[in-house]
Amino acid sequence: MRLFTAICFDKDVAAQLADDVCALSRNAESGNFTKTENFHLTLVFIGETANTAAVKKALDKVETAPFKIHIGGLGKFRRNGGDIYWRAVERCPELLETQRTLASGLKKAGFVIEEGSYKPHLTLGREVIMKSGFDQGKFSDELCVIEVPVKKISLMKSERVNGRLCYTEIYSKQL
Repeated sequence: MRLFTAICFDKDVAAQLADDVCALSRNAESGNFTKTENFHLTLVFIGETANTAAVKKALDKVETAPFKIHIGGLGKFRRNGGDIYWRAVERCPELLETQRTLASGLKKAGFVIEEGSYKPHLTLGREVIMKSGFDQGKFSDELCVIEVPVKKISLMKSERVNGRLCYTEIYSKQL
């Protein structure tokens, strides 16, 4: 199974993010945009494994109390063939500690985890080519900050079902 750990969102937050995707797509010539049901904040990408027991143990060791995250402005990662557009997530201490604890636990369990600084973001679209004249700064300024209470973290399975990318929660840990 292809796995990752994440913070998932309720329907209200997902609907707000879906509105952002609609607005962004209206300004794009082309792109692959995130489906409402797939919004999440990745904590640690694990990759292909059948060892779900070890991942569950790492999740269970997280002792962070519930906290809040704030979703902010628009950013992008430049890519050939179209950019990745995302909304920034504030790097609050609780989020960073949760991510570090998970990454450390997964490394100790033998998983190969990407090194480097954690850059929390919510992907809105991939391979996006914007229309001429798109003003990213203005678009970003018009986005509302979204406050999200975080009460659990999830183990997610990523798979293609009938050609569509689907994320399914297979385990969760209450904070």
